[in-house]
Amino acid sequence: MMAQEAVHTNGRSTFSSPGIMMVVSLFHPHLGGAEQQALMLAEQLIKRGMKVSVLTRTFKGLPSFEVIRSVPVYRCIRTLPRGKWFGLSYMVSALWFLFRNRNSYDIIHCHLLGFHSAVAVLLKWLFGKKTISLVGATGPVSDFLQMKNIFMGNFFLRLIARSDRLILLCSKSREEALAEGFSPAQLVYIPNGVDTACFKPGPDIGKPGTTITFIGRLDYLKGVDILLQAFSRLINAGIPARLDILGDGPERNNLEIMSQQLGINDAVAFHGAVHGVAPYLQQAAMLVLPSLSEGMPNVVLEAMACGLPVIATRVGGIVDIIADGENGLLVDAQRPDQLYEAMKRLFTDRQLADRLGRQALKTIEQQFSLAAIVNRYTALYQALMKSS
Repeated sequence: MMAQEAVHTNGRSTFSSPGIMMVVSLFHPHLGGAEQQALMLAEQLIKRGMKVSVLTRTFKGLPSFEVIRSVPVYRCIRTLPRGKWFGLSYMVSALWFLFRNRNSYDIIHCHLLGFHSAVAVLLKWLFGKKTISLVGATGPVSDFLQMKNIFMGNFFLRLIARSDRLILLCSKSREEALAEGFSPAQLVYIPNGVDTACFKPGPDIGKPGTTITFIGRLDYLKGVDILLQAFSRLINAGIPARLDILGDGPERNNLEIMSQQLGINDAVAFHGAVHGVAPYLQQAAMLVLPSLSEGMPNVVLEAMACGLPVIATRVGGIVDIIADGENGLLVDAQRPDQLYEAMKRLFTDRQLADRLGRQALKTIEQQFSLAAIVNRYTALYQALMKSS
């Protein structure tokens, strides 16, 4: 396998220890939150002189090995497409790669709970590798529930409970992890970070705007139907607003039909998937995220880094980012009436909107900058190596 040969020379590793092997099911060019965070973290760690590689799944049309923004990426996890065979092939393929290249890393860092997290624990037992798994989603789509729903999921979850550390993005994940039998000593809180060099206030920060922006996958759990209902009330109240919807997904056609039925299609723009959302955020009046379930959404951090006031639901890690009335506004999920009142409030009280935006920016600078998050991961890796 070309990627394996790139890692080895005459059976010996070309990397010096210590090293980090990040494992994630999907990776760039896939643009989900976990994939973006993994790429940013790996890139920043490499800039600090650490040896980091990424192992991910093979995909047709993508090379088995490439370097993306200085990050070596090995697409060597081969899978069969059906049912239990997907998980079995995933585990065998990941285990084979990690076994073959066991001299090239000391720590296996798994992004999101999955089959690779169980494989990492096997490598811990066999070769003393340090293992870290990150919990992404909470609530009805939590990583724990998704593990339980797969074939032999409960067994794999008990195996993953032997990991050295479990990274949590929010307080809700801590509750779920403790309920699943993880010990408090295993749990480490490290939130997502945002690249403040890319996401920063635009030149018009503080000036009144009319555009409400939503960014995310268009599926049921994002609550965009609730946003459309609330937005229609805003338009009917005579507030001259526009709604930019950035993203694609299975509900897009239904949402477009809904906007027509509500009579607001002239004020709603469906942009589809957009690469490079910073300019949209820098020109918006606010970001609205009406999700029914979340982990720690990157888009909230990115909007706050641009100095935007954010309206979001009280779900997942959002409540660990936003303090209602201090650096943003929180509403209950599936409540278009509350969402309407919050949007109306920001349009009619510009001083409040400006204050929330500036406090949001301050929150990011103090707690969620990418540099601060990388510092915390570096300290975690060093602590694990010292415990060897």
